[in-house]
Formats: sequence, structure tokens, C-alpha cells
Amino acid sequence: MTMNAISTDILQFLKSRGFLDGRSSLTDHESLTETGVIDSIGLLQLVDYLESTYKIEIPMELITPDNFDTLSGISQSVMNLKK
Repeated sequence: MTMNAISTDILQFLKSRGFLDGRSSLTDHESLTETGVIDSIGLLQLVDYLESTYKIEIPMELITPDNFDTLSGISQSVMNLKK
């Protein structure tokens, strides 16, 4: 499992749930909240998805803007929790 694979998986999740709303792509470092891709409810759905898909538990204190506002940050967090 690579960070790129996780980012791709997250993008697919966001597209399938309608979060990207016509956007064709999102860079690894674009803010998901500033671009309006997800809100707090969307974030909770994403966390549930990541926990079930990757068989991890994401502690609430890990869900910070540094860790969960970009594809890169989310992918790195998932990689760290999988160790």
C-alpha cells in the first residue's frame, strides 16, 4: 500500500459520494475544506470509510487540519496507523 494508492482511493470515495461535484481532480495538497469539497459531516463519513476500508481506528485527536485537510495528510495518517 502506497500513499498514492490511498490518495486515489480517497478520491474515488469522494467522487462516488458526490463530494467533488463535477471537479475532475484534486491535488494532494489542496485543502478539502477551503475548496468546499467536504464539511464536518463529510469528514466523519470519510473517517468511517477509512476505518472500515483499512481496518484502522482513527483517534479523534488525530483529526486535525494538519492531518485531515489534504489528500497528502490523510494518506500519511492512514499509512502511520497501518504500521
